[in-house]
Amino acid sequence: MGLSTLVTDPRTFFEHRREDPSLVGPALVVALHGIMVLATSAVILRSLGGLLDGVDTGSLVYAAGDQRVAAPREFVLSLGATPVVYLVLWVGVAVVVYLVSVYFDGEGPFRRVLAFVGWSLVPTLVPTLAVSVVITALFVDAPTFASETAVEEWVRTSVAGNPAYTAVRLVRPLFTLWMAYLWIVAAECARGLTRRQALVAAGLPVALAVLNALGTYVGFAAQALGIVP
Repeated sequence: MGLSTLVTDPRTFFEHRREDPSLVGPALVVALHGIMVLATSAVILRSLGGLLDGVDTGSLVYAAGDQRVAAPREFVLSLGATPVVYLVLWVGVAVVVYLVSVYFDGEGPFRRVLAFVGWSLVPTLVPTLAVSVVITALFVDAPTFASETAVEEWVRTSVAGNPAYTAVRLVRPLFTLWMAYLWIVAAECARGLTRRQALVAAGLPVALAVLNALGTYVGFAAQALGIVP
């Protein structure tokens, strides 16, 4: 039973794996997120390499979308932290679901919860890949920068203002909401909960995911209205 079932019938997908909740597939899903971000970041760092050699690296700032990272020390540290962020998300959501489900006398090992939550990250692979492709394509063709100001101006106009990049950022929250929905189904199937109990068990991470999605659209609206630059 492949990933297509996770899209069309997530309950059947999870139920099929109740007796053998392998962590290999979920771990690969989590690792792919980190690998794609690291690969994209490496392209960015390489395109800025010439500038980093000739300026005060402590003051250089890379700005793209919602990120502002000082380079190269802080930037490199952020690259190393990226896989850890996805790992923490995976384990953190699983721990919350498991602990809250104890209140409802949920049945099933933590390993199953961890596996199902890991599979629930599959939807966000799509926008992560899309962002990686767009950013990589833009930075591969980036010009030679002469100053920090030139970097920031190019990123503002060519990256943040790129239609493809904007489109990906607009649809990304929808995949985040899809992932949050799968957390609920995962909690339900992994611990034998009712839908209402699963909503409570996954309530905190789901609420944070929803707020994150809404925050993205609020940010876009603020930019469109000229409230923020």
